[in-house]
Amino acid sequence: MPETSRLSPLQRWRELGEGHSPLFSEPMIRVAFEHLGPALGAGSTVLDLGCGLGHVGAVFHAHGARALGLDADRSALLAGRRRHPGPSRIAADQAQLPLRAASVDAVYSFSSLQYSDRSQVLAECRRVLRPGVRLAIVENLFGNPFARLGRWLRAVSRTPYPEHLTPRRHLRWSERTLFAQGFRDVRFETFHVLTPVLLAMDSMASEPVGRPGDSGWRALYARLHRWDAAILRRWPGASAAAWSVVVCAVR
Repeated sequence: MPETSRLSPLQRWRELGEGHSPLFSEPMIRVAFEHLGPALGAGSTVLDLGCGLGHVGAVFHAHGARALGLDADRSALLAGRRRHPGPSRIAADQAQLPLRAASVDAVYSFSSLQYSDRSQVLAECRRVLRPGVRLAIVENLFGNPFARLGRWLRAVSRTPYPEHLTPRRHLRWSERTLFAQGFRDVRFETFHVLTPVLLAMDSMASEPVGRPGDSGWRALYARLHRWDAAILRRWPGASAAAWSVVVCAVR
């Protein structure tokens, strides 16, 4: 097993095994971390929007960056400070960042735009980012039929999310132009057309990435993931029906 100090950010993330649906998230995390890689060195300041317990900030911190985790949920920040003591925490609204202009070297966000006015959040990201530095956003899209069915079932069964986790509005594929305002070299990579059907299985949702073997649900996931990649590669229009997107951009 490699020494901790020699692990890449993705390897550190995989070892922690935390966050929402690690098995599903890993391909997206890989793209986001590769894009942010040049900004994760010693002395850089990286902002993690909607950080929750802060496991991604812990990855950035361990890699030498000054990690700032921002979340509106104070209880999650307190629990995260005990679990991952390295990063700094900020209790604040991501649409009103309490940071100076041009004070951040990178911004990372995982599924947080859906809880706020995204135009305002992106404007705040532009304000706090230094020119020429990087933004990576992983976000749920509105159009996947399986995800929409899951949201409808939750609504009719009257099992709401906690207030701070109630989505305000999911990102639509047609809203890509939002990211062209003030950012350059914007790139979109979509994931998961068929695989969201498996999220109904709680065991799959919490399945770790690195467990050896490839049988049962993991084999089915791997097969669906390959089909998704082929669908999205052959029919780019299918991106509108994808479950997730990674947006990589430069300020």
